[in-house]
Amino acid sequence: MVPTAPEFFVRDVERSVAFYTERLGFTVLRQEPDFAVVALGQSHVLLAAEAHTSRALLDAGPRGIGLNVRIMVDDVDALYRRAKAGGVPVTQEIADRSYGLRDFIVADPDGFCLRFASPVTRG
Repeated sequence: MVPTAPEFFVRDVERSVAFYTERLGFTVLRQEPDFAVVALGQSHVLLAAEAHTSRALLDAGPRGIGLNVRIMVDDVDALYRRAKAGGVPVTQEIADRSYGLRDFIVADPDGFCLRFASPVTRG
């Protein structure tokens, strides 16, 4: 168990698991037909079928707008190259930021955004 793990309600759990594992390098910790837990390092993401949430939430419109989940990684440049090679939609290109991180943002198949980051190394 990790202290915080976002849970995304997705249209197709199997498709989402394939996206996270094949394109971004996550590993599967648990998988059932309607639920999965994937991990990258110490970060976990829960993927649950839409049936597990309220219809009102689903009908409210696009999910995840204005939100991204930051995942710290050892080598953000390597992950960026992997994401680009895998055709992952990058919504913010990689760059060194004023807040001391080098990061980029991608969108998953359901539009949830993930910000992958590493501390900026000063040479």
